[in-house]
Amino acid sequence: MIRTVNCDKEVSYGNMEVSEWLFHLHPPYGYGGEIERFWRPWFASGPCLNEPYSVPKLFCTAPKGGLIARSNAASIPPSILSLNGGNGIKRKESRAFKTAHGPAGRRLFPPQQQHKIVALATQPPQEQGHPITHWSISDLARATVQKEIVGSIGLSTVWRLLDQAAIKPHRWHYWLNSSDPDFQIKMQAVVDLYLHALEMYQRDEIILSVDEKTSIQALQRSYPTLETKVGSIARIEHEYLRHGTCCLTAGLEVATGSIMGMLTANRPAEVFAEFMAWVCDYYGDARKIHIVLDNLNTHYHEQTCQVVAQACKCKLGETKKGCHRKEFLSLPEKRVVFHFTPSHASWLNQIEIWFSTLSRKVIRRGDFSSVADLESKIVEFIKYYNKYLAKPYQWTYTGKPLAAFRNVA
Repeated sequence: MIRTVNCDKEVSYGNMEVSEWLFHLHPPYGYGGEIERFWRPWFASGPCLNEPYSVPKLFCTAPKGGLIARSNAASIPPSILSLNGGNGIKRKESRAFKTAHGPAGRRLFPPQQQHKIVALATQPPQEQGHPITHWSISDLARATVQKEIVGSIGLSTVWRLLDQAAIKPHRWHYWLNSSDPDFQIKMQAVVDLYLHALEMYQRDEIILSVDEKTSIQALQRSYPTLETKVGSIARIEHEYLRHGTCCLTAGLEVATGSIMGMLTANRPAEVFAEFMAWVCDYYGDARKIHIVLDNLNTHYHEQTCQVVAQACKCKLGETKKGCHRKEFLSLPEKRVVFHFTPSHASWLNQIEIWFSTLSRKVIRRGDFSSVADLESKIVEFIKYYNKYLAKPYQWTYTGKPLAAFRNVA
């Protein structure tokens, strides 16, 4: 509620002019009822008045009510005429002009201390004598004081310093560090295939990304899943019965995104050789077939070499050692050419992206009564994917630092 008091006349006190003024008097915050008494204006020092108020013209504006935080005491006149026309009042008698000072400014740490705190956050806690795997805000604040970098420091200050430096000790993810001495050569060969997949497809050259997804579990929930309802998410029982596992050997056609797969109980060398025989027969009209795959020993088994040699109608050379078999499968003059990714670089194999799609859409929240039920649902999903979802992945990694595509006008 706002109460308005208006002065319709001009009065004078002593030699000072007094002008009319319109007041907006605010009740205290949180007041819920009607105002039953006159509230004291911000400049009043005496008892509450019930007469219209007038003030000297030297006051041009007034706050909307209440005391002013962080005001400057030096800006208050040393004396002022009272409202009743008397002489100037003393500062200590005018409590209306005594303002509450705001809280002191946050403590600022010198740049050297800030640098030491940030540097400590980037060092493993074990090296600093702390038996933990990563820093938390409280652990880092305690270590900062123990190392006498600062005398004391608040948790919010530590958080602010880490945030400014974009350091997040609580976050992490897996990564693969490839120690392959030929990483650059192998990586560039695979990347070039991806970047020119469509052009090669138009020349009847097929690029197939191949790998196995092993140990796919057929889990049956102990109780039925409660499906999504209005205002309620789906609920999946955490207890389950394990019926067994199966293995999916699959190939992703890079230019179109379509999938071909073969389900088996496990993944011996005979299975991959059979899969390659199927691939060579399926793409019998293709001028050339490029296979991108990792360095699993079944991928360059002698049986696989025999299948490739038969499909290419070429003589099989030395196959006693794995390096010899890899060399034969990688010969570029054959109709079927293998391109092995660098060791510990499975992220270069596009079929891994599709495996994650299979896990999200079928396996993770699936409920399978048997291994046969699991295999049936995987087959149905592959058909569904090829019909509605298949499309080539937009591969942006070119193997060069800070690579970017731009249109030149």
